[in-house]
Amino acid sequence: MQEVLRALRGIQDLDFELFQVNREYARLPAERDVKREELDRRIHRRDEIDGELKTLQAQIKEIEDHTTMQRQRMRKVEGEAAKSRADAALLAAFQHERQSLRREIGEAEEEGLQFVERADELKARVEALDAEIAEAETVFTEFSGNVDTESAEAGKRLEELNAEREKRLGGSLPPDVLDVYERLLQAREGVALAELDQRVCQGCYMSVPANVFVRLSRAVDLVQCPSCDRILYLPD
Repeated sequence: MQEVLRALRGIQDLDFELFQVNREYARLPAERDVKREELDRRIHRRDEIDGELKTLQAQIKEIEDHTTMQRQRMRKVEGEAAKSRADAALLAAFQHERQSLRREIGEAEEEGLQFVERADELKARVEALDAEIAEAETVFTEFSGNVDTESAEAGKRLEELNAEREKRLGGSLPPDVLDVYERLLQAREGVALAELDQRVCQGCYMSVPANVFVRLSRAVDLVQCPSCDRILYLPD
């Protein structure tokens, strides 16, 4: 069992680096995806505001067209009223219509003014977001390039580490021991072994029963920490 433990200790540092590089290899693209999503949300928000702006601009145009038609109608009414001064009833009707048109035009212009003010606010927000997005796109492009470079380096390092791992293992470990070791690598974030120093596991810093120390001293079987489950070994 001492030879098995020596073999495990021989690959533990290598496996810990493998675990770290694998995690980095997975983290980099995931982080890029998060940043892309954040940027896309900002673009989506900009498009929403721009859509609202276009709707307002269309409403402003409708109001302008409507008030133009109403003014034309009012001029026509005024002309017809000028021709009908002799007919008091008809003149009164024209005056009433002119007043109604004037009131309607005034209300439309007031509403149009509010729309214009809101449109100016939205336009300013769109312009500000455009500037922010342009800057964010530049930053993201640079970040994405760095991710590609670092991912390539991490991938190369993974190949080197895996090759070295295969070389160090060389079939020297029993399959059942290797299965336990591999499981613990994943469960304990790349640290499957722990030194037992004065009956204290250096992986979880919990004291172990006396019989665990005795079993480990005998070196007959694989001994695991009762608390963290790591494979224990005694200091040199």
